[in-house]
Amino acid sequence: MNILNKLTSTSMLTLCLALLFFTPSQVLAQTTAVTQLDALVQQWLALEQQQHQLQQDWQLRKQSLQQGISLLQAEQKQLQQVLERNSKQHDAVDEKRAALLAQQQQLELQQQQGGRQISALLQQVRVMQPQLPPPLQHIWQQELASLPDNADASVQLQRSLFLLTKLAEFQQRLSLDEMTLETADGKPVRVKQLYLGASQAWFSSADGSYSGLGYPGSTGWSWQFDSSVDGSEVLQAIAILEKR
Repeated sequence: MNILNKLTSTSMLTLCLALLFFTPSQVLAQTTAVTQLDALVQQWLALEQQQHQLQQDWQLRKQSLQQGISLLQAEQKQLQQVLERNSKQHDAVDEKRAALLAQQQQLELQQQQGGRQISALLQQVRVMQPQLPPPLQHIWQQELASLPDNADASVQLQRSLFLLTKLAEFQQRLSLDEMTLETADGKPVRVKQLYLGASQAWFSSADGSYSGLGYPGSTGWSWQFDSSVDGSEVLQAIAILEKR
């Protein structure tokens, strides 16, 4: 507005001087020039105001854009942090999964090895069966016959341990039994047997006329009539055990 006032005063002064010293035609020409000058000044002022308004608008938009950019940068930073945390968590999950998988594979390997060991143990039990004393062999035969062919390792192990426990118990005590033996001439004789553990036995008929020894072999137990074995002593020992 200061420039407008200044220009307006100048144009008025110019107009007054023209009226005093110039002819009417000169005054008219001068007035037209002043009018054109005022029009240019008004256009310039209008452009200046538009430029000023544009600058103000741009400053406002610039601030808004800067705020938006700052918000976007903050959100991007937060998102990056979230992604980094998720990445670390994902890596941790992958590591844990890999560790569990390795542990599972190790357990499966141990289980397979254990299964083979249990199968080998059960096979040893089967091989031992014919060499056992007949009373114990009868128990083993029943237990092994009732074991399914497709029994899992835990069942096989349980059955094997049960039979070995029976063998250990039999080995640590004196046991009695009865059976019918056949003499050398084919005569059947009913005898009582006294087992000392699972490795030796004596037998005698009820009247002591037949006596002998029993012992394990590779194909089973063998019974041998032996007159050097005192049948009465065998019967006496059996009688003592029967009274317990």
